[in-house]
Amino acid sequence: MSVRTRFTVTVVTIVAVTVVLFATLSIVALDRALRTGFRDRLRTDAQTIAAAVDVHNGTIAVDPGDLRALAWLHADTPFAVYRSDGTVAAGNAPPAGARGFESAAVAVVRDNREYGHVAVWQSSLWIAEFDRDAALVSLAVGALLIASSIIASRRVARRVLAPLSNIASLAERIESHDLSARLHANGKDELARLCASFDRMLDRLEAAFSRERRFVADASHELRAPLAVVRAETDLALRRDRTTPEYRAALASVEREAARLEELIDELLAAARAEVEAREQQPIDAADLLRDVGERVRAAAATRGMAVIVEAQARVVARANRANLERALLAIVHNAIAYGRAGGTISLRGTRNGAGVTIAVADDGPGFSSEALTHATERFWRGDSARARGGTGLGLAIARTIVEANRG
Repeated sequence: MSVRTRFTVTVVTIVAVTVVLFATLSIVALDRALRTGFRDRLRTDAQTIAAAVDVHNGTIAVDPGDLRALAWLHADTPFAVYRSDGTVAAGNAPPAGARGFESAAVAVVRDNREYGHVAVWQSSLWIAEFDRDAALVSLAVGALLIASSIIASRRVARRVLAPLSNIASLAERIESHDLSARLHANGKDELARLCASFDRMLDRLEAAFSRERRFVADASHELRAPLAVVRAETDLALRRDRTTPEYRAALASVEREAARLEELIDELLAAARAEVEAREQQPIDAADLLRDVGERVRAAAATRGMAVIVEAQARVVARANRANLERALLAIVHNAIAYGRAGGTISLRGTRNGAGVTIAVADDGPGFSSEALTHATERFWRGDSARARGGTGLGLAIARTIVEANRG
């Protein structure tokens, strides 16, 4: 059963139950009110007649003129005046075995003595007919309301579920090579926000797929280059007999390219693991982390005459994955050592920032060019000077992934 059908059935069921309960309670209340009023009127008539009855010589006596007046006043209400011995002094006794009548009886009392009673009765079939007519009207109105609720609920369901249908249709049309379709819903209600969230999710998916395609293409290119060198060296070495120095040179070239491949594969694995491992966080002391990083890079910095300064407040605690964050800082600092000013200074600073921690790495070198600043953290991107020095072009990209995974 579809959501639209379930919604319609639910609405119709609620309306039907409400109509039945309202109609039943209304008819019962009206029937009770009519019967109570009817009985009260009969009792009032009986009291009026009892007050008009005379008592002479210890027995009820009804004057014929008074009887005609009472009969005229209560023409629609049959009555009978009974003596204390049960005989009828005036009026007519009700037919034996009569059904569908309501009756009322009032004693004839004079001087605290009862001399008989007055009984009045009248058919109550009109109340039953009213109840039946009210039930028929309620049935007709209920059927109209149910039919209206079916039409209205289907229209509302169609309008409310249209964005969801669009999302389902769009999801069925989406393929990994084409994520450009969007819902572009207008409005400010919950469904519009849902569609906007779905569009933003598609934006992120499209960007992720684009990054992955570029990553695969770049990785293929980067892996192909050293493999081509290895193959060329081996082919060249096998074409003819070589001298020992020539074989050594060929093997040394193969070894260098193998080392480059190993480094590249290690960096690719690190890039793949960085985001997953970053989720395993625990409280760390940023000051201790910065001091450890400073000690590890101090020797490398000294080869270019660079000084490493660590400035961190005591007990600067943050939640992060220490190993990953250390890898990111090492990548950034090694980049500063490689491309910073020889004889310059690299500073590592850690300060509290509200509930978090700010870690800054700075050097006094020329810095990135505007083009390099735009692409520096992209995978496999290397500037001209970086290409001359070698490297994989993954260090800063991995650092960015780690920092973002640690909510940086």
